[in-house]
Amino acid sequence: MTNPAIPHKTPSNSPSPKVWLTDTRIAWIASHLVFILMTLTLAYDYRTWEIILPYAGYFAFGFLVVTLALNPIIKIRPYLWMIKLNRYRRQLGVAAFSYASIHILCFLIKRVLDGKWQYLLHPGIIPVLFIGFPIFFILAITSNQYSIKKLSFKKWKTLHKKVYIAEAAIFIHLLLTGSKKLAIITFLPLVSLQILRRFMEKRKETTP
Repeated sequence: MTNPAIPHKTPSNSPSPKVWLTDTRIAWIASHLVFILMTLTLAYDYRTWEIILPYAGYFAFGFLVVTLALNPIIKIRPYLWMIKLNRYRRQLGVAAFSYASIHILCFLIKRVLDGKWQYLLHPGIIPVLFIGFPIFFILAITSNQYSIKKLSFKKWKTLHKKVYIAEAAIFIHLLLTGSKKLAIITFLPLVSLQILRRFMEKRKETTP
């Protein structure tokens, strides 16, 4: 007695289902956890602006410094963990913008409450509010694959180099708002890394 033939399963040509919770989305969620907490706290009680204002600024500044430092450090000394972290540089950059948004929102709430709108034209506020923040906004909304395809990688990269203008604006902001030490101990090493990276790239280009 022969066994009945076992039907042969042909491989399916249908595409595999897309995974929504990708590693980049996990990176976005992880970097925005405190931002979400700050937003909910501020929405519940706007008077918490005084507590949130400095910490939102520190988070924004921290994410920006990490984002800007990754490529120069990898170029000089390619640590494996930094190479892995660099995969999520766009998410870190967007996080810097998100925390900066909360920082500025708290500042505006403060100005609404005390009525001192003239501080919007303070020399330490103008660079970050009218130069740095708009640049961050443009870079944040274009930090995705769709924008790269639409603009082309070359134009997208040129656009995102405007972050260095925003970097200078934030440096001026810190200097003129009582955070001189923080500005110096972070931006001097950061700018040194960026200059060294550029020097190494130029040297590589000229080496036969």
